[in-house]
Amino acid sequence: MSETAEIRAYMARIIRERGLHTGRHFIGPNGAVSISAAAFLAAHGYEPDSFRTDEDLAATLISCSAPAMQAIKAISGDLDTAPAFDVIAPGYETDDHIEHVEHWASTPQFRDEQPPSLNQVIGRVLRTNDIPRTLAA
Repeated sequence: MSETAEIRAYMARIIRERGLHTGRHFIGPNGAVSISAAAFLAAHGYEPDSFRTDEDLAATLISCSAPAMQAIKAISGDLDTAPAFDVIAPGYETDDHIEHVEHWASTPQFRDEQPPSLNQVIGRVLRTNDIPRTLAA
């Protein structure tokens, strides 16, 4: 099993135990975690305070974590939609995989449906194939 697959397995356990958070910030008031927060927790074993208070700093911390981003990119690459682009400097764009997985987990795929259930999110995290990608833009 690859390191990314091990991180995703631990992510699924964290989400199952703490619940899935799809609201403001990466960790909810009740301790539920977003997909991206679960990836960081699984990779590093700690929860920065910014995950509850500062979305921009939390997203920066997650995006600077190579193992968390590999897990997030694998899930993003397995979704039926393409990630949005984030302009990181004038003339330079990169895929926003964090926003992609967070949006997928919180938004219905079709107008008359509900967002994915907890079990559907966990199932996707566990079933995702490792997608070999580099972290370079």
